[in-house]
Parts: sequence; C-alpha cells; structure tokens
Amino acid sequence: MKTLKKLTVLLVLMLSMGVLYGCKASTPTDTTNKYFEKIKSGDADVQKLFTMSEESDQKTNESIKADTFSEDTQKKLLDKLKGITYKVNSESVEGDTAKVNVTVKGMDLNVVLGKVMQEAFTYILTQSFSGVQMSDADNDAYFNSLFIKHLDEVTYSERTADIELTKVDKDWKIKEGNELSKLLIGIDESTFNNENQGAGTENKNQAPIQTMTLNTPFKVETEKGNYNLTIEGARVTDKRNQFSEKDIKQVVFLDYNYENVNFIGNGNGDLYIDESAFQVLDDEGNVLDTYPVSDENRVPQDAPAGGKCKASATFGVKSDSKSLNVTFKRGTQKVAKVSVPIK
Repeated sequence: MKTLKKLTVLLVLMLSMGVLYGCKASTPTDTTNKYFEKIKSGDADVQKLFTMSEESDQKTNESIKADTFSEDTQKKLLDKLKGITYKVNSESVEGDTAKVNVTVKGMDLNVVLGKVMQEAFTYILTQSFSGVQMSDADNDAYFNSLFIKHLDEVTYSERTADIELTKVDKDWKIKEGNELSKLLIGIDESTFNNENQGAGTENKNQAPIQTMTLNTPFKVETEKGNYNLTIEGARVTDKRNQFSEKDIKQVVFLDYNYENVNFIGNGNGDLYIDESAFQVLDDEGNVLDTYPVSDENRVPQDAPAGGKCKASATFGVKSDSKSLNVTFKRGTQKVAKVSVPIK
C-alpha cells in the first residue's frame, strides 16, 4: 500500500501548504473566509497546492513526487473540493495568535480510501500470485484510476474544529497542522503513520478474533462509543455489470445491518459501515474482490446515534463456493469472523 500512502500524504501536504495563504489588514475570520472561498472556487492559487513547494519538508519531497497524482486526479479532487460548505462559528484573539472555530461539511475521503484499499489489496495480491511485478509507474496509474472512480461516490459530512492563525508582519496566516486536512477531507497524514510497523508489534496489540453468530447482533465497543453489527446472510444475484471484465462464477450479496448505540466518529461523524469493513474468502481460501453491482434497497448510509441501517456488500466469486468466510475489521484490526452459507 506504499503508493496509496504516497497519494494520501501528498494530498494532505497539498492542503497544508495552504497555510502560506495570508491576507493583509484583515481579521482572522476574514483570512479564514478567504481561504475557504479559494478552495471552493478552485482558482489558480488552489491549483498551486498540487506542486511541492520549496518550503515543504525536504525529506518528504524526496519520497513523494509532485506528479504522483495524475492531471485527471488533480482536476477531480479540485472539483470535489468545490463541493464543501463552511460556517465560521467564533473567533478568539490573544496578541499575535488567534483561533477561528469552523464547521465544515467536507469530503469523506476516509470512506473513499477504504474502498480503494480493499480493491487495491485484492488486485495486488492477485498480481503477486500470478508472478506479475508492477513498476512504480504502474502502481501510480492503477491507484489513480481507483481514486478517480471512487471519488465519483464521495460523500460529505460535517466536522467542527479550531483553525489556528498567527500574525506575521501585520498579516494573519493560517498555521501549519492537520486540522485543515481533517476538516476538508476527513483524514490527515497521521492516518498512515503506523502502516509500516513491524508485524511483531502489531501482533502484540492484536486482540483475539471473536466469533460472530449469524443473525445475532455483535456488540462493538470502541473508544468513541459502541454499535451493533449483524451479519444476516449471503445470497446469489443474477445482476451483472456489462462493463466489468472480472472472470467470476457467482455474484453474491453479503447482507448485514448496523445500529449506532452511541458511537461518534471524528468531527462528530456518524457510523458508516461499507464493504471495506469486511475481508471475505471463499471455501478455497481465495480472497474475494468486490463486484460493481448493488442492491438499491440496501445501500450503506450514515447512521447517527440511535440510528440503524440495512446494507449489503457485493462480491465476485470465482469458484462454486457454498459459503463466505467473513472477517469484520476496524482499520487493520481484525475483530470478528463468521461463516455465511450462500443461498
């Protein structure tokens, strides 16, 4: 997933480079308003965010090239960033420092990345087993194509945070930090800081994988609150995507539902569980890829505290498997597993 990390970190850097933006003879609120309006307009100043500036960290520049994002991806990101809305709630000033509290309805790029990661993992695993060695250029091109595809499905959620500013030569400038990235896209660089930790450390922190029971709510307890997940079953569908070139014998809907007891995500976010939360294998141990059809009556939705949602995830099965072996994950942590008969 090194390429995906590069893409994400680059996007965070692009956004954080906006801290160079300042405004003469203005208040902190004025500077904040003008910054967000520039993001929303997608003008030339925002375009510059896609070029690594000399003021960026040199070590980071050496590991991340400015052209990691294709031109099409850059245009798509700019277009989606225009869809944000914002509201300044308050301003506090102490000498040459200030905080502006802002509520932003920003991109849920964390959801997009979850989908990209699942699809990319399956593809790379398949290529590896086939003996195909992908170059960095091939990886970049593939991730760009996935990124563009899933950006078309991006949603927006409200998040509230303080933006810090400092006064430099009578100009208010937005300070460096991850708050802008969290507000605008729902993630920051720290999301991937632990990606390359050794397996030994991760295994020590890995709790035993629990066993789920079909059609029985499984309680998930987190530091951000609790929710229930229920795996209902797996059913074959005749639906096919005429544009898909995937060689499969079966298309299967994995039906599930989730209930938000009191879970509150980042930035007061709701509970959202989609296909990226599941690792699915067939009877032969093959890792299954998602398939591009859906049950329109069971689409994952944001569930606030007290809310419920019935959903399904679609997988392409290359064998005559009679069941799905499903593992529920939270990030990289495998939480619970269940065997689901295919009907």
